[in-house]
Amino acid sequence: MMNEQQFLESFRTKVEESLKLWDSPSISIGIIKDGRTVLCEGFGYRDAEQKLPATKDTLYQIGSCTKAFTAALVAILADQGKLSWDEPIVNYMPEVRFYDDNTTSTLTVRDLLCHRSGLPRHEYSWYGSTFTKNELIHNLRYLEPNQPIRAKFQYNNYGYILAGYIVEKLTGKTWEQCVREYIMDPLGMTRSNMFVDAIRADSDHAEPYDRTDPAASLVKGMEKIPFYKMPEEDYEKGIGAPLGPAGTINSSAEEMLKWVAMHMNGGEFEGKRVISEKAIRELHLPHMLLPGGRGMPCDEIKGNSYALGWMTETYRGYTLVEHGGNINGFSAYTSFLPELNLGVVAYTNMNVSILHQALSREVYDYYMGVESGDWVNRCYEQMSKAGSTRGNMMKAYTGEKKEGTVWSHPLEDYAGTYFHAGYMPVEVTLEDGKLFMQFNEVKTELRHFHYDTFVTSDLMGGGEIPPGLPVQFSAEAFRSTVGALTMPLCFEPGAEPTRFTRKD
Repeated sequence: MMNEQQFLESFRTKVEESLKLWDSPSISIGIIKDGRTVLCEGFGYRDAEQKLPATKDTLYQIGSCTKAFTAALVAILADQGKLSWDEPIVNYMPEVRFYDDNTTSTLTVRDLLCHRSGLPRHEYSWYGSTFTKNELIHNLRYLEPNQPIRAKFQYNNYGYILAGYIVEKLTGKTWEQCVREYIMDPLGMTRSNMFVDAIRADSDHAEPYDRTDPAASLVKGMEKIPFYKMPEEDYEKGIGAPLGPAGTINSSAEEMLKWVAMHMNGGEFEGKRVISEKAIRELHLPHMLLPGGRGMPCDEIKGNSYALGWMTETYRGYTLVEHGGNINGFSAYTSFLPELNLGVVAYTNMNVSILHQALSREVYDYYMGVESGDWVNRCYEQMSKAGSTRGNMMKAYTGEKKEGTVWSHPLEDYAGTYFHAGYMPVEVTLEDGKLFMQFNEVKTELRHFHYDTFVTSDLMGGGEIPPGLPVQFSAEAFRSTVGALTMPLCFEPGAEPTRFTRKD
């Protein structure tokens, strides 16, 4: 078996080869073992056009790896006696309401942090919208659940947006201030931040990239894209993005190793107590079983669960605590194996990538003393297959096309503004004999599919929804005018399509 130095040399080569195979600009990776930084380096280019190399200090958006920070803030407030994990939220925040009274009266902060609220993601009620944080919290009462409370794990960014709101109300400080004061300052994470303008202003930051045709391939084609910035965010005024607590931290491999070290050391960092040992155990404790496997099915991984801001699994017999993240142009992975006192962080400036996970598992395998699982190639094949079928995603929602059908009204009758209380309005226009739909940040042509169903022509939802999303129009009851449109915006089992009612 290779010694550590030999492994690191071969690993560096593997990383460089992997960037070429995956057609990706850069990745920064950190490894910590027994309190010692084994490796912390950047590979490739943080800006491919300018040929600027990535370093250990390059800032990346870490997306949903942010959730562990929000969960930690809740744990700190629980330590301080300012809240209880299992007290109904309405007891602290009487203004918070959900779609049904039972959820309103019983949902706890623990439920939020382990994704068991009963709500599907309702992702596009906030993504691309102009809603403020307070408006998003108010709109929760209009978002339909698809499961009973605590019945099923359903990943949901809203739970963390609300958790951050609770932190703000109980401390009188912004979520961003709390992250800085309670976590980043004690850990010496001086360059990490929570604002798009702050990462862009840093001289060592990665530019975001996506595939040139995400509907066709998730592993080939590379183009620079804009940072996603919510309209509410204002760096100069200290107003964070409403999404903040769910996914807006920007950090580096160097500084995220400090975060991982604190977790592996029971809440202490360099002799300072950051979080109580009891709270750390609570954060890492599995709460909700995840249905089936996640990502690529394989024999090495068992028992997938969600803890509080972290996911857990058994990897080759060892407990793995980890969380991924994805936000426009960036993919992130933060992880550690407590029993081996081993942590790996990996951040890349490519949208919807799992190269970071593949390389992290190569590190785990070495320190476990087992043969490499060939994760880079196996994950590449899995993502290649996923990309080749992604364009067919919408067929499950449109059904089989009925040939020879026509729409039931003149096209101008479909034009208008359609409303749902929890979403931004949908604007349908007729231009040069074609229907177009403006929803959140995207304007797309609606092409006739059959009867009164049309389909979108462009990627939506930041590239997550491929072309072909069905939009079905319906007449008002007992009248001949077009009164509503319906489209699937939540893709979990049992989630009903979202209905927007026309108002002139």
